[in-house]
Amino acid sequence: MKKLSIIALLMTVVGLLFMQPQLASADELSGHDHEPGLRYLISKNALVTDAKGSYRPNANVTRGEFASYLAKSMNLEEANNIVFTDVPSTYLYATDIQLAATAGIITGYKDGSFKPKAAISRQHMAIMLERAINYLEIPKGTTSITFKDNAAIIKEYRQAVAIGAQLEIIKGSNGYFMPEKNATIGQAATFIHRLMTLADANTGKEDGGNSNPGDPNNGDPNGGTPSPGESNTSKFAVKEISNGTLVGNQEFTTFDAAEKAITNNSQVIVQNNKIMKMSSGYVVTNNYVVLNSETIKDQIGVAGDTEMEYLSSDATQVKVRLAGQVGYLKHADVTLIPFSMSKGRSYYSNENGEIKHTLYDYKTNKYSSSYVFGKAPSFMKSGEKYYSWDGIFFTNGNGSSKGEAYNYYQFLPARAKTQYTAEELDAYIMNKLAEVESTGITLYKDATTKSKLIGLGQTLKEVEEISQINALLILSLAQHESAYGMSKNAQNLNNLFGLYEYDTNPLNKKFDSVAANISELVEKFLQPNYITPGGSPGRNYANGAVVGSKAVGFNVKYASDPFWGAKIAGHYYRAEKALGFKDAKNPYIVGITTTTGLNVRTDASTSNSPLFTYARSGMPVIITSSATNGWYEVLSDKLHSGTAFISKDYVQVINTVK
Repeated sequence: MKKLSIIALLMTVVGLLFMQPQLASADELSGHDHEPGLRYLISKNALVTDAKGSYRPNANVTRGEFASYLAKSMNLEEANNIVFTDVPSTYLYATDIQLAATAGIITGYKDGSFKPKAAISRQHMAIMLERAINYLEIPKGTTSITFKDNAAIIKEYRQAVAIGAQLEIIKGSNGYFMPEKNATIGQAATFIHRLMTLADANTGKEDGGNSNPGDPNNGDPNGGTPSPGESNTSKFAVKEISNGTLVGNQEFTTFDAAEKAITNNSQVIVQNNKIMKMSSGYVVTNNYVVLNSETIKDQIGVAGDTEMEYLSSDATQVKVRLAGQVGYLKHADVTLIPFSMSKGRSYYSNENGEIKHTLYDYKTNKYSSSYVFGKAPSFMKSGEKYYSWDGIFFTNGNGSSKGEAYNYYQFLPARAKTQYTAEELDAYIMNKLAEVESTGITLYKDATTKSKLIGLGQTLKEVEEISQINALLILSLAQHESAYGMSKNAQNLNNLFGLYEYDTNPLNKKFDSVAANISELVEKFLQPNYITPGGSPGRNYANGAVVGSKAVGFNVKYASDPFWGAKIAGHYYRAEKALGFKDAKNPYIVGITTTTGLNVRTDASTSNSPLFTYARSGMPVIITSSATNGWYEVLSDKLHSGTAFISKDYVQVINTVK
């Protein structure tokens, strides 16, 4: 009996063992090529099984899934009010997408969407990984790594691919990267596992994160342990600026200690030959970055080599102001340049009565290009250099104010109507095409017969009449974005405006006609997102219905180039110059709103509900009649056939340069 009892007990134990629930990963992931990465994501609660109990390691990973993997693996916790039009709060990965967007790791489309369910390509994964590398402050140095199919990688993403390859986070096959190929969940897991392993090695902390984010000393009341972003091995040094160079080497173990040792404004804090803090100067972006603007509570894409005002810095980040937009960037994203060490800066000048902007390339330390975008304001003297953070307020080299100027074409609201006919626009187009063709530049060969701009006059005027968007403004945008209708996308895809060029389907959407392309620009981009005011910041891209700058207008969100709006204005100005300045000679009166939450109404009273509300201040408006009973009649930014009114008390008329 005793022996039978023991056997029965053993059989019961064995039975219980077989009855225990089995992890889906035990068979499915064991021996998988990406098993370590997959199990890492599982440990971070980033990867879970589907309804059938599968982790789907060989399925294509989506944009939403990859953003979620990064957010959970990096322990992201800070989220602002960034909203994508196709990511409702009920979406499975909504919170993680918002966290990743706040960290500047992901961005959306120009139409305000994110497309979370779309499969992600390898090159787009690379750019997200590079932003994560910057966020985690993993040293990356410089690289010249290229793949056999490097030309197939989107130009702006080649550096991200090279950096990922150099750090061995991403790898190619037989010398090819295959940028447009979609990645699997398994591959994504491996990439992220490698990323976080590097982060661990760089910080000496588990998961590459801070064990106590709220404590600047990371749990050490004596401040002995470096804060997040402070290397455990790299010391901080206080150096003196002398004749444009740094001298001295007073070393400290922490940033705080170095900061306390500064005794005058000519001293800076340096770590690994990189300036971390200075008394005054400016900041230059090393590559494309995303600035989370505290000013408008939204993300702003910023191109490399962009100059910004330096406000302050600590061991982990730099506080900057870009055309009035205040936000923070990681040290890895920027270079701090004290004014006394500057080798050159972008500047404005008066060239034969026109305002010229000359740009400085900080990678080569040379002046690289320039453009003219209108008439010079009266205070600009020939032969002198002027500087501006926003293209509106100008100073001399010493920082003394020299004047304020709003370029007419840059700050003319889109609802304006050009006075040129379809025939005049067509004549201008042909003359301009003949001009660029005569340069001998290969891109413009046969422009007068091949350009996609030929004969657009009537289409543009019809759009102006129906959609109430300036025909010459749309033409100026097309000229800039499509190289006068001769770019590859214009020629092959009828895409004049760079629509959908840099996301999940880059360079591939073909339009049936140029007219269809213009219609898509108007109906899916300009009308709903860039012109029509939104109800609250962050929920659409309406920052003023002008091409503008990073301070106001389409430029805030449409393009990372901070001078994109000025360059579009330059095209408008040159067309005006060629056609006799009809618009400038009969100009609109432009005003700027001066308060937030300003209501625009259908009559000159507060009795009816508002037509719409400007959530932000500083919005340009066209005033169509002088004040009556304390109200201005204006052109509505919302598509509206009737009149619109704004209280005169909240609009400042500006003098535009034209």
